[in-house]
Amino acid sequence: MLDLRAAPADGAESRALWDEYMALVRGRLPGFEPTETIFATPEAFTGPGTAWLVGYEDGVIEIKRMFVSATARGRGHGRTLLAELERLAAGAGGTRVRLFTTEVLVEARALYESAGYRAVSTVPDGDRTDIWLEKPLPPPSA
Repeated sequence: MLDLRAAPADGAESRALWDEYMALVRGRLPGFEPTETIFATPEAFTGPGTAWLVGYEDGVIEIKRMFVSATARGRGHGRTLLAELERLAAGAGGTRVRLFTTEVLVEARALYESAGYRAVSTVPDGDRTDIWLEKPLPPPSA
């Protein structure tokens, strides 16, 4: 079972996940240098309306920014994380969720689309296309 816990965005586990995620982005987008200026800093995940979750299953699953470590993929953890983030968003009064991805992240796009997200905009960026996806949230339960 996946246990999702709030974690400090600048903690050791979170930093390790961030580094792994940046390596994945570099590998998928040759010539692109991801930076915290583009992807946010740990400070962006503190305060009202933010969440930083880490999943644990027999150790750290390494979930970060909708990223699941290669060793933990294929077990539904991304879907569990996405559902929890949607629950938090709805609980905070959100009526829809938007997220940004890129065409080369085919697994992420398949997850989002199967969870009901639809493309609302595309953004050409050099030789790739980035995509804004959106999903309406159900009203909170009484």
